[in-house]
Amino acid sequence: MDEEGAPIRPAGRWVSVRLQHRHVSFDEEFEADEPLPDGDCADEESLSYSGIVITSYNEGAKVSERWIPLGVDPSEADDERLIGQLRDALLWQAGRPPQAAGE
Repeated sequence: MDEEGAPIRPAGRWVSVRLQHRHVSFDEEFEADEPLPDGDCADEESLSYSGIVITSYNEGAKVSERWIPLGVDPSEADDERLIGQLRDALLWQAGRPPQAAGE
C-alpha cells in the first residue's frame, strides 16, 4: 500500500477481475427485448444480480471494462462466454494477440 492507503498498482498492462452486485431499476413501461437474467427482484420494477467485472488498465489508466452477469443456474454457454472473456483479458495483459485453438 502507498502512503494514502491505496494499493500499489503494477506498471504496464494489467487486468482486474472482481465480483460485483448490481441493482437495476426500470420504468413501468419497460418491456425487455429478451428474458431478463436470473436474479432477485426487489419489486416489479427492479432486479438485483451478481456479475464479474473484468477491467483492463494500461500504465495506470483504465482502457476497458466488461461486466458479465452470473445467473443463478448458469448454462454451459454462460461458462464458455466467461472463460473466453477471461482468456482475452489475460492475453491482452500479456501483450499477445488472441489465437484460435490449436495455433
